[in-house]
This record gives sequence, structure tokens and C-alpha cells, in this order.
Amino acid sequence: MSGPSEPSSRLKRNLLLLTIPAVLSATTVFILWQAHPDLAYWKDLVLSIYAFLEARPWALVLALAILPGMGFPISPLFIMVGAVLGPIYGLPITCLIAIAAQSVCTMWTYLLSAGPLKGILKKYIFRTRTLPEFSDANALRFALIIRITPGIPYAVQNVALGVVGLKLKPYTIVSIPITALWTIGFVTTGDTIFEGSAGMAITGILLLVILILATRMLRNRTKDYAG
Repeated sequence: MSGPSEPSSRLKRNLLLLTIPAVLSATTVFILWQAHPDLAYWKDLVLSIYAFLEARPWALVLALAILPGMGFPISPLFIMVGAVLGPIYGLPITCLIAIAAQSVCTMWTYLLSAGPLKGILKKYIFRTRTLPEFSDANALRFALIIRITPGIPYAVQNVALGVVGLKLKPYTIVSIPITALWTIGFVTTGDTIFEGSAGMAITGILLLVILILATRMLRNRTKDYAG
């Protein structure tokens, strides 16, 4: 039976998970701005990066397949994929390319954490803690909770699900569809914003809002069911 302090502890943990990346991001932005406090500099830098990737779209796809698994923020990559690849291949094909690249990232991070790196991760992260054992139904529910819990970075989700010994089938069944929905939302937003299509941009943003609300509702129902 859960103690009365459990909801408070969970709230503090969630707040900490949200606060740490926010503070790190704000600190990074502050340091970079102090180094170059000129808006024109950053505009030129963004345009230079855009031109580089536009000439080498494969580099952007490769970055999406690798960097998020190493902790790099995934949302900016999605937006850049939409902005760069959208005008070249069209939005539907761009979404498929992005989903494929992210699926590769989703799988290699899991396979490493569930295989060669599992012993190291257990030693330094879980230490003496006993890892849970899951039935098929509980495995799917656990994977779903991890995927829809706000504040948990994408790379941490992949690694955590691998380290606890979640099997490949439930991991794939839950992970690929959920991450694909987020991919479509961000890629659509990036493509339409850079193309100047206000209507489609609003559609992409609304899709993201719907996904946020849906994951919150689903998480609440999952918690009620588990309780």
C-alpha cells in the first residue's frame, strides 16, 4: 500500500525532471547570448546551417538517427527536418523519412542498453536495486507509462526500458507508434513555419497540443487502472 507521502514524492520528482533540463537550457542560452549578443549573428548562423543541410539532407537524417540517442534535444531536429526536407520531398515523404530515422534511433539505444551496456548501466545507475519482472500485459503498461510521462528525456526513456529488461516486442509496439505521432507533429510544424503556410503551421501546433492532452489523459487513466 502506498504511503501518504508518495504523491508528494512523485510530484517533486516530476518537477525535478522538468526543472533540470529547463535550467540547463536557460543557462546554455544565456552563455551563448553573452558570447554573441547580436541577433543578426544568430540569424546568419541559422541560415548558414540551413544552407549546409539543404545541400546535404543525408546529414540531417543521419543526425536524427544518432544524436537524440546521445541526449541531443530531438524537437529542434524534427523542426529542421521539416524545414529542410519538406520543400525537397514534400511533407508526407518527409514525415516517413523522419519516422524511419527516429525509429532507428529508438531501436539502437534500446539494443545497446538491453545488451552490451546493460551491465555497466545497472552497476552505475541501479546499483543494488532489484529490477522488476514484467508479464506481457504489465510490460506494455510500463512502457506506455514511461513514454507518456512528461519530463523524461527521449534518450532516458529508451535506455530505461532497455535496462529494466523489457522485451523487444512490447518495446517496439509501444515506442514506434507514440514517437511517430510526435514526429509528425513537429515535422509538420517545422515544414509549414519555414514555408510560410500559416494554416498548416496552426494544424501542426494543434496536433502537438492534442498529443499533449491525450498523453495526460492516458496517463491518468493508466494510473487509475494500476491503482
